[in-house]
Amino acid sequence: MKEKLPLKQDRKKSETLGQHYTVTPIPEGKKFRKRKPAAQDWIEAILFAFVVAMIIRNFTFENFLIPSSSMEKTLLVGDYLVANKLKYYFTDPKQGDIVTFRYPKLELGTPENENSKADFIKIFHPIYLNKKHNFSKFPLTAFHISYYARKNVVKRVIGMPGDTVEVRNKIVYVNGKEYTKGFENYGLADPSPPMSPHIIHDHRLAENELDSISMDPWYEDYRVTIPGDSTAVRKVFNRDWFGPVKVPPKRYFVMGDNRDVSEDSRYWGFLERRFITGTPWLIFWSKGIEFNKLFDEPHIRWNRVFRHPR
Repeated sequence: MKEKLPLKQDRKKSETLGQHYTVTPIPEGKKFRKRKPAAQDWIEAILFAFVVAMIIRNFTFENFLIPSSSMEKTLLVGDYLVANKLKYYFTDPKQGDIVTFRYPKLELGTPENENSKADFIKIFHPIYLNKKHNFSKFPLTAFHISYYARKNVVKRVIGMPGDTVEVRNKIVYVNGKEYTKGFENYGLADPSPPMSPHIIHDHRLAENELDSISMDPWYEDYRVTIPGDSTAVRKVFNRDWFGPVKVPPKRYFVMGDNRDVSEDSRYWGFLERRFITGTPWLIFWSKGIEFNKLFDEPHIRWNRVFRHPR
């Protein structure tokens, strides 16, 4: 058993040990760094991951879900996509390309709409202070803080800059020639996806019949006439009888493949080049019903997983 030394002997022993062990002093002018708190390490790691994720999302690839049936049967409700955002940094879209883009229409209740922008104070895009609403689904708002960015939309390029586009009785014509490629679909499902349809309506509008397109004649400045074409007497445009209109420079005429349910260039005008963000690259997951299959039940569509949309 270890014997305890008297206090004087113990102090003497400590002094003796101190003669052999010294502490290296901090060099003059050099500051001693304290170890960062663990919480600070975590916060910095999360912020770094967030910045990297934002860079990847904004400039390379982005995931999104198809919420509507406007591109059926190329893209179905319930398809999860990876969009390639690099492609159009180096090249321009071509006719027939499927493109993703920021929705050009300024929706009501958003910071960009003339009737509602006074309700918002910009902190830094996409974060805004919402003076009118405490909680809201669109734009997403909690405790008066809103996250707003234009929603991503996907359509197919039909008309290139300088092209003349026309729709006659649902059939699309580009520069006077029929543009039918096999990806076009028609019919109104009732109810619409993601619910299973009980019936498919073949609904057609008569020439000069009014619809929502007729009520917003944005196309008047772009009308053209084709010699020998009956459109010279077409007073108004609608979903099934549209044009002819000429696509201006640096803009595109885009349409959904499911022509009867697609809100596209017929409704809100030409797509500006600067709004195009990428192209769907890969379907990595798909769950829902099949295209226009009556009374179908939602299921995993294994035949669509890892497919490239075309």
